[in-house]
Amino acid sequence: MLIRERSSELNIIAKSIDALNLTEQLWLLEHIAHQIRIKNELAAMAQDPQIQAELTQIQQEFAVTDFDGL
Repeated sequence: MLIRERSSELNIIAKSIDALNLTEQLWLLEHIAHQIRIKNELAAMAQDPQIQAELTQIQQEFAVTDFDGL
């Protein structure tokens, strides 16, 4: 997507946010912040060697079920 198109979409979003009252804007900010925290936590977990090792172990344990056709 071109930068100009993205900017246009962001301008539409900004105008929509401006139309909200302060309580709604605050709720939206808190919601966005919460979503960002969750994504950051998931990204950190995905990079954690201990979690990667646990996922590998789980995959190995369930590998035999791949062949049962269920």
